[in-house]
Amino acid sequence: MAVASLLAPAAPGTERSTPRLLAEGTVLSAVNGRLIADDANDLWRFELSDDVNDVRMRIAAGTRFTLLPSAVLESLIVDVRGRQAARYKLSATVTRYRGENFLFASRFLPLSKLKGTEAIGADPNAPGGDENVGAGGDEPALAMAIPPEVLAKLQSRQAAGTEPRTQSGQEAGTPRRAAMGRVMVDRVGLVRMFETGPCFIPYALGWNVSPRRYELLPCSTLERVLEQQAALPEPVRVNIMGLVTEFKGKHYLLLQRAIRAYSYRNLDR
Repeated sequence: MAVASLLAPAAPGTERSTPRLLAEGTVLSAVNGRLIADDANDLWRFELSDDVNDVRMRIAAGTRFTLLPSAVLESLIVDVRGRQAARYKLSATVTRYRGENFLFASRFLPLSKLKGTEAIGADPNAPGGDENVGAGGDEPALAMAIPPEVLAKLQSRQAAGTEPRTQSGQEAGTPRRAAMGRVMVDRVGLVRMFETGPCFIPYALGWNVSPRRYELLPCSTLERVLEQQAALPEPVRVNIMGLVTEFKGKHYLLLQRAIRAYSYRNLDR
């Protein structure tokens, strides 16, 4: 998933019903909805299934948000392939970029069963079935026996060091700590445009301090930096703070602060 695809206008038929934009940093906590794949743009969207009524915000059911690349989204994509339905309880932070809201997921909980569990003999249409998984709280209400062949696969994956997908969803929304992300603080660098979109390149005192570049995720801080860059003939050096995450082997950075780094005779003051 390239950042350029996130910054591009939505394709016809995928417009999100967001009559009022949410503020940057707004937290959506455990909201119900379904995951939708936009294969044409290589994007994933989350559609609310219930109204969100809060003293800080009101969001109508059916509103769709584009999910930003993250380690949690990568785990979510893996999990949805083994579910009967793409329904989840999601917690995420809202970002805002050029008149659009995006979601940076922090945790999720499946609201549907694993594929193949209907073979156990449970009736998915019976009370307490698929529609009631996770109802009334953050924990699924239904505990089912795991077939021996499925249990063997889960145990073999756990022994190999991978995270199994459990029916309770406890592991599903919790990627390995190493992949969860880290905070980058007081790093000076350049913001430059590439085919994939805007990237942050660590750069200080005329020396490249890191060969790695970070694709910048859409947010209001990035919008301000790009506006400053457009008004100047040379690349802007900024001192940043943000959250680093990974998605499909690429490194991404969600800016939380970016202050222009001034210099005098090539020496920082």
